[in-house]
Amino acid sequence: MRNLNLKIIETKTALSKSRIPGIDYTVNPYFGCEFGCSYCYADFMTRFSKNYSKFFANLRWGEFVGVKINVHEKLKDEILKLESKISLFPDKKIKKPNVWLSIVTDPYQPVEKKFMLTRKCLEILLKFQYPTGILTRSPLVLRDIDLLVEFENIEVGISITTDNDNIRKVFEPKAPSIKSRIKTLEKLKQKNIKTFAFIGPILPMDAVNLSKEINGFVDYVLVDKMNYIWKTEKIYRVNSLDFAIRDEYFSAVSEEISREFSSKEIEIEILF
Repeated sequence: MRNLNLKIIETKTALSKSRIPGIDYTVNPYFGCEFGCSYCYADFMTRFSKNYSKFFANLRWGEFVGVKINVHEKLKDEILKLESKISLFPDKKIKKPNVWLSIVTDPYQPVEKKFMLTRKCLEILLKFQYPTGILTRSPLVLRDIDLLVEFENIEVGISITTDNDNIRKVFEPKAPSIKSRIKTLEKLKQKNIKTFAFIGPILPMDAVNLSKEINGFVDYVLVDKMNYIWKTEKIYRVNSLDFAIRDEYFSAVSEEISREFSSKEIEIEILF
């Protein structure tokens, strides 16, 4: 946690309605993210938050984390309200909405080891058996495998942006190694948990090699390009990686990945 500005904050709500197709609600146990990946869209989003202006003004992405210390308590209250509404119309057999951890922060960033807010939220979602999704780049998710295997409906995605750990160190130096992420997918799959790889944003990579590395450990694959080029253009240029910032490169990589997985009848979705 070196050079990390950590604040304990209380949140008024836990569930946020999602605008992402297929996702009903999201829960973000933390505000900000210690991994501080250079390309992250959440950097831009957080700057419009009252939490940022109140606690972290002028700090850079990756330098601050707000710990929503009561998020699990709010989640329980809100889940109980949803349950009450569902129970009012038993004949309609209303499906429980799905809940994802997390969209604008990594639910398993290092501070989770101490505060365990993600685990506490999972315990509540498990108790009521809400369909749950997780997106992370951290092997810490394996700590909670005892909970994950008890869900009737859960899927876990691991963000993997390249097969080259030297490239990873350029764009996301504080994030876990690529090898550890692939190993995490393998261990999750060994427990028969539904898994996916989110290959995004596409960083310089050997697309065929990455596909082979994760083959057998995923049920489906999502692929996205670098959408916020203005945030990373200098990094590409300084490291002589300009070739990998062009649309032609993103298309070529996605096509290679698509060929690899389509031939193995694994579902793949290109998000651009």
